Amino acid sequence: MLFEVCQKQGKKLEIRQTKKGSTNIASVYVDGNFIASCSSEHKEIAKLNAARRSLAELAPSEPINRGMIEIDVFDGPFEIEGAKQKLHELCDKKKWPKPIYRKDESGPPHSKKFACTVQIATDDGVYAMAGEQRSRVKDAENCAASLMCRALHQYNYL
Repeated sequence: MLFEVCQKQGKKLEIRQTKKGSTNIASVYVDGNFIASCSSEHKEIAKLNAARRSLAELAPSEPINRGMIEIDVFDGPFEIEGAKQKLHELCDKKKWPKPIYRKDESGPPHSKKFACTVQIATDDGVYAMAGEQRSRVKDAENCAASLMCRALHQYNYL
């Protein structure tokens, strides 16, 4: 989506990625000007979050209706209990394919961290949402599903 916005505006997009220790840093530049930067243990998550922030800076009034769904992050914990099951039920009700979960893991064997991305295909396109890191796969999947449910609600899919 960020690429499309820059392309429509005739601007050159560049995402620079660096690594500091175990932290990956993604910085977005448009026409050589710094826009936003994010970091994560996961390269792709850093890149996605930097792109999200940049998109909000460059096109704050443009609705996001396909591709990656953007949501506002609220202060404090807000995770829907049983979100994975609720997302599956929603997909069944709407006759969409079942959600697909992809997990990334990091950290030493005695202290693994998991981050999941959930992807769903709707009538309007395929949407993906990256969740935050958790110590258990089940919790990471629920986090991603919770964010997806919130985003679907925000964009009136529920």
